[in-house]
Amino acid sequence: MPPRIIKYTEAIREATDQMMETDGRIFVVGLGVSYKNGADGTTGGLKEKYPERVFDVPVSEGSFTGMAVGAAINGLKPIVHHGRVEFSLFAADQIFTQAAKWNYMFGGNNSVPIVFRINVGRQWGNGPQHTQSPYALFGNALGLKAVIPSTPRMAKGLLVSALRDKNPVVILEPRWLFSLKQDVPTELYEVPLNQAVVAQKGDDVTVVAYGDGFISALEAMELVKGKASAELIDLVSINPIDYETILASVKKTKRLVCVDTTNSAFSIGSEIIAKVAQHGVSLKEPPASLSCPSVPCPTSTALTELYYPTKVDIANAILKAMRQPAIIHPLSFEELHLAPPIIIP
Repeated sequence: MPPRIIKYTEAIREATDQMMETDGRIFVVGLGVSYKNGADGTTGGLKEKYPERVFDVPVSEGSFTGMAVGAAINGLKPIVHHGRVEFSLFAADQIFTQAAKWNYMFGGNNSVPIVFRINVGRQWGNGPQHTQSPYALFGNALGLKAVIPSTPRMAKGLLVSALRDKNPVVILEPRWLFSLKQDVPTELYEVPLNQAVVAQKGDDVTVVAYGDGFISALEAMELVKGKASAELIDLVSINPIDYETILASVKKTKRLVCVDTTNSAFSIGSEIIAKVAQHGVSLKEPPASLSCPSVPCPTSTALTELYYPTKVDIANAILKAMRQPAIIHPLSFEELHLAPPIIIP
């Protein structure tokens, strides 16, 4: 069959629709989810199809998230959408203290099958208050599973797995990837919630990335082709982290590059480097950690082009690990500031 190319947001909508068809306990709640192009297109048309199961709500994140947690405790399967991670923090108690700890407090006899879809990260011109990526916050939350879809195909499969899981799952969706396209199967399928993916095999350097950083790393692979054999790992899950896959790769390559699209302090990359050190893996070169500066993301394009690790930065980190000269590869305004409208293999 010819490939069926759809966008990241369309893959999420399709998974939601198909799962709502198969399971009447699933419902959607969030600001603007009933709109024609609701939740950036991820819930468009669902209100018409499921009028009693798609709920637009007032601007009261704590209230509607708490309502959804209560519904999950009583056997329903809510999808709670937060369009910005900053606003989801108004519901921190409901997410981190109630949903995450409930089943533990009741001896494993009262699961909380809820999915929190939370938009994170960069978006053109959104500045310090609307571009945050507090990944460590969710990676450190005991009782939650936290995943980051990097491609449309993964976005659909992870949402299906999350809705079939008995425990609370946070899906952190990088809005930078919403226009990304890929061949996505029409049928329902699952992507494991706790398993990293070796996206490209290699022998010289292990590169670990996730979300929008993974897409930049994937593009960097083209820039180092013929110069270094890099093994690219898509982390997928940050809670828990699949250390087994990472350690197996690093033991083989003896070199490590981590890519974060958040600041370096308490980052995912820092955690991975620490774990590699704790396991006594002998490296040929010091591990490299690419991340954002330890300042809020600026609004000015003159400053943001220096903020996020680019494909050139990642390529040069790989080459440095191989003790090879850096490349010079100027990037266009579109490459630096606009979301990637590319088709992923």
